[in-house]
Amino acid sequence: MPSSDPDQQPILPNSSHGVSRRTMLIGIAAMFAEVGLLSGSSPTQAQTKIASNAVNSAAGATAFLTLSQALTGHADLNPETAVRISAAMRDTYPDFSAHADKLIGLVQTGQPASSLLAATSGDPALRDTALAIVAAWYTGTIGKGQKAIVVSYADALMYQPVRDALPVPTYCSFGPLWWTGEPPSPDANPASVAPTA
Repeated sequence: MPSSDPDQQPILPNSSHGVSRRTMLIGIAAMFAEVGLLSGSSPTQAQTKIASNAVNSAAGATAFLTLSQALTGHADLNPETAVRISAAMRDTYPDFSAHADKLIGLVQTGQPASSLLAATSGDPALRDTALAIVAAWYTGTIGKGQKAIVVSYADALMYQPVRDALPVPTYCSFGPLWWTGEPPSPDANPASVAPTA
């Protein structure tokens, strides 16, 4: 049941993993306190820059989550995963921040993912960035080969359509040859019910 306290309302509607405004403000205040801005002493230039980056990264994380929702068409993306994907993309692709900012500028409320992707057709680098963001959400990885970074495995979007009947493929699900038994009923949670042999 949603809270009636406006400070507890999720920042992003339709998100089951919403970050509350209070949580974000507490985090920003903790960052300010850590760099000495709340101690009454005059902040150094480095402390001011760190605090500014904290505020900008919180806003950037929200903007990247909104961009990801627009590109994938999924409103229920995990904000923590968004932060990890954004950080890994910045580490992997040198021009990612500039391209992401341009993509964020193209997002319109209620816009289908196909329209947003079509808006990038004139700029191949922008289109590649948009497709890399979608690939990151669907596969849970950023990059390719030995330098690929796994950001989220179980929450990768490619596993969500069959999650009600198949466990995310990781290790042997219910012992050797578990698939030879009767499948669980459609109403059963596959992660908690082993098929009968």
